[in-house]
Amino acid sequence: MAKLERRLSASMDDSINQREPFRGDSMRHGKAPAAKSMVSDPVTGCFSCFAAPPTPKEIDAVCIGAGVMSATVGLMLKELEPSWKIVMCERLHAAGEESSNGFNNAGTGHSGFMEPNYTKEVYNADKTLKTVTTEKVESVCTQFLSSRQYWTYLVSKGHLPEPDTFIHQTMHIALGIGDDQVDFIKKRYEAMKVLPLFSSMEIALPEEKAKQAEWAPLIMAGRDPKELTCMTRVPMGTDVDYGALTKNKVSAFMKLGGDLRLFTEVTDLKKQSDGKWLVTTKNTSTGRGIQAMKAKFVFVGAGGWALMMLQRAGIPQVRGYMALPVTGDWAVCQNPAVVKKHKVKVYAPGAPGAPPMSMPHLDYRTIGGKEMLLFGPFGSITFKFLRFGSMFDALKALKPHNILPTVGALSKNLSLVVMLMKDVFKSGTGKLHDIRHYYPEAEPEDWVLIPAGVRAQIIKQDLKSGKGMLQFGTEVLTNDEGTICGLLGASPGASTCVTIALDTIEKCFKDKPEFARWMPKIKEMIPSYAPDEHSVLTPESIKQIYDKTGAVLKISKK
Repeated sequence: MAKLERRLSASMDDSINQREPFRGDSMRHGKAPAAKSMVSDPVTGCFSCFAAPPTPKEIDAVCIGAGVMSATVGLMLKELEPSWKIVMCERLHAAGEESSNGFNNAGTGHSGFMEPNYTKEVYNADKTLKTVTTEKVESVCTQFLSSRQYWTYLVSKGHLPEPDTFIHQTMHIALGIGDDQVDFIKKRYEAMKVLPLFSSMEIALPEEKAKQAEWAPLIMAGRDPKELTCMTRVPMGTDVDYGALTKNKVSAFMKLGGDLRLFTEVTDLKKQSDGKWLVTTKNTSTGRGIQAMKAKFVFVGAGGWALMMLQRAGIPQVRGYMALPVTGDWAVCQNPAVVKKHKVKVYAPGAPGAPPMSMPHLDYRTIGGKEMLLFGPFGSITFKFLRFGSMFDALKALKPHNILPTVGALSKNLSLVVMLMKDVFKSGTGKLHDIRHYYPEAEPEDWVLIPAGVRAQIIKQDLKSGKGMLQFGTEVLTNDEGTICGLLGASPGASTCVTIALDTIEKCFKDKPEFARWMPKIKEMIPSYAPDEHSVLTPESIKQIYDKTGAVLKISKK
């Protein structure tokens, strides 16, 4: 020990510090082989800008981005075609760090149980509310059932870990405050309760204050008893950590032989004479490596950047499309004493005239195993298409063919612009006031603001009017040959990832010979799947789906 201590305390005149410098080559000062020209090196050297282009690597498919969409499409294709060489390119350090990250989305298994914007109001001639439409809410609920079935399949096959790492059963409550909203909640209940998908919906009327307090204690505690409130709830609701789910799917993708490339940004997409796509990438870390791949199929699941990638690919289907990027903040409460009183998700209609995306919600969340409450969103304007994007994204995506649709869409949605501007300049006191409208006893020291993700809402030309319109849904764009596909839009987002993956496969491969071979496997993964048509769900089949998925995913009604 004494000898070791002497070594550790050696002075500068110690023999170990008097050695001569190393001689010869090292990794830091290596000499290039004499026969190799610096100019021909595709990666290094002062003259790398004159380097010959890299030789493309032949592969079967490329997924751009490693979010929940690419993770779902990539994993599904790898199961359908185990021999395919599939490469997934992600510009960040890990999968699921953009819109799929737990703090960058609502974390809701969107089933239409509580989201007011999926039920459009229908008015009488005297401007009183008559009823609400249910087509959209039925569609969204059916799509999430497909997601539940696929995740159940993945858990059963051992492709996903314990379900409580990414999904939890959580009551979904729709809240109305004031005369107009209470009337809306009642009409919404009447229209939805008779549908098999929503037969389990319950209502707590304005006079049933005790029932409401039992369902959502934070909402009712400290509230003026004269204030009208009404609630509905559905027990089959879920909270989903889409970041954890995405990482687990990507892990399964790699275990099946998929190739994930981190720190890899796709810089160019060009269609070749043989119909394949030349995909060029660059290293986003410390190096400057350029690589190229030739792929038979490309899926662009790059969030807001999907628009720019499809523009770069030059497919005519993307002409006229633009995106309105919207970001914002969440208010987060981590006080365990408060969190344990609100293990539900509560959505409410926005203010009169507010756009659909402004619906406020007070949600119980579990992110990375941590329980908390999130309130919001408080919107904001940005020019980035991704949270880790560039302030020049919107300008880069603006083209001659989408200028007029963009101007037209913005002019028709001034209420959204006004709302975003108000939120940008809203003080901390103003934001606390918004929280207290739903949670009257909220204490400022319990809440912190964190940035949310970026949502690139679709702007496109309305085929009926010919003018620009803002679309709050999602859209799958493919070229005529079905060799490239991209997802635009943001809502309902990750909840419908399985339906979008099925749409992608159907649109791009239905006319190809492999599709018929894939059908039995697809039906095994999602038993209710029916190509080209909506699944016919009966009360019995709906119950069977909820019972099976609830048992495997451990999200049965409590």
